[in-house]
Amino acid sequence: NNISGTSGLTTSTIVPKAIDLHNSGFDAYLKGDYPTALEYFNQSIAADPNYLRAWIDKGNVLVRLNRSEEAVVAYNAALARSPGRADVWNSRGEALMTTGNYTAARDSFDKALQIAPEYAAAKENRDLAQKKLQ
Repeated sequence: NNISGTSGLTTSTIVPKAIDLHNSGFDAYLKGDYPTALEYFNQSIAADPNYLRAWIDKGNVLVRLNRSEEAVVAYNAALARSPGRADVWNSRGEALMTTGNYTAARDSFDKALQIAPEYAAAKENRDLAQKKLQ
């Protein structure tokens, strides 16, 4: 653990190896090599379990791999570390929509909109989830 005499962890305390692994994963993600990207993101998280970006991108790549339930788990891990991320709440909701859990999806979109009331994608997604529930 790399906690020094500070009162809490910040992004500046991310293990450099985790950043390097994440960057390799992101390169693979951009090339469409999602299985390789996922492996790098998992290694990045293993190197530093508090590396938020790796959790978010793990969720994103799992969605691309049609593994939405696992993506929700990754987004939950990201939100446990940074609950104020409207974009992650929106992504979590989108993943939940693909699993058919429209109530939980709507709740995620509502949370995104509480954080960022003008977030257009979250508004559209919330409306879509609400229609599915009617």
